[in-house]
Amino acid sequence: MNDIHLSQVDLNLLVVLDVLLREGSVTRAAQQLRRTPSAISHSLNRLRALFGDELLVRDGRRMRPTHRGERLADILPRALEQLAHTMVDPEPFDPASATRTFRLAAPDFMAPLVPPLLQAVGAVAPAVRIELAPFAPTAVRDVAEGRYDGLIAPDAVDNESVRGTPLGSWPWAVYGRAGHPAFARWSRKAWAAHPHLQVRTSVLRGEGPIDQLAAQLGIQRVVGAVVPHFSLAAPVLAETDLLLTVPRMAIGGAAAAYNLDHRKVPFDLPRMQLSLFRSATTGDEPGVRWFLDRVVAAARQMA
Repeated sequence: MNDIHLSQVDLNLLVVLDVLLREGSVTRAAQQLRRTPSAISHSLNRLRALFGDELLVRDGRRMRPTHRGERLADILPRALEQLAHTMVDPEPFDPASATRTFRLAAPDFMAPLVPPLLQAVGAVAPAVRIELAPFAPTAVRDVAEGRYDGLIAPDAVDNESVRGTPLGSWPWAVYGRAGHPAFARWSRKAWAAHPHLQVRTSVLRGEGPIDQLAAQLGIQRVVGAVVPHFSLAAPVLAETDLLLTVPRMAIGGAAAAYNLDHRKVPFDLPRMQLSLFRSATTGDEPGVRWFLDRVVAAARQMA
C-alpha cells in the first residue's frame, strides 16, 4: 500500500485527475483546464508517482481508468465539491425566516438585560427562541465547545478557546430600604455598622472584590443574610435593615418597584467590567454573530 499524507498533495493535481478521469483524454483535459497537453501529461506522471498506480492506461484513442482510478473517479467529484463548498462564504443569516434557538449564559444580575434583548430579537426574528443559562463553573468550556452561543462574564476570563467583546463597565452602589438609618449620615462607618445582604452564587466563592478592598482599607462588614440569586435581593431589602452592595444594573427597575434607596459606595471600588465571550471556532457563524450583536447592543444601552 502506498501511504499518502496530505502534506505531500498538491490539490491542483487532484483537480487535474478529476478531469482526466471524466474525459479519458489528455488533450480534452488540457482544453477544459486551459493548459497545454504536456503540462497535463506532467501532472499525470506526478499523480502516478503519488498514488503508486498508473491510474489511467491507454486503450486505443482513449484512456481508461485502472481499478484504483475507478475508485478515485467515484470519490473525487464529491470530495472536491465539499472542499469547494467550505471555501465559499457561508449563507447569510435571515432573521425574518429563522427558526433556531440561541443560548446565552450570564450571571443572574444581568436579568435587566433580558427584556430589551427579547424586544430587539422579537422585532425582526419572531420565530427565534432564546434560552438563558446561569453562569456555571463550566460556562467557559461550554461556550468554547459550542453548547452556548455566548457568555457574559468579567473581563478576567483568560482562555484561548474563546474571544471576547467588551460590553462596558458599571458602577457599584449600596441599596437599602427607603428611610434606612444608615443613609441619614452616610459614611464608611455607617456602611460597616449595619448588617449586609450577600448574594452567593455557585460560581462566586470566598471573598469577593467588595470584602477584599474593604479589608485593605481596614473596614469589616457583617453579613446578616445570604441568598443564592439576585432576584431575591430587592424583596429582602424592602422588609429589613440589610444593605446590599452591587453593580447598579443588578437592581435596575426593582429599586422603584420595592421602594429602595441607594448611595455611592463609601470607598473607591473599581467599576465592574464585563465582556461577551464567544467560541473561537463556532462564534463567527453568521447566525451566532447576528445574535451576539443584539446582546452587545442591549448591554451597552444599560451601561
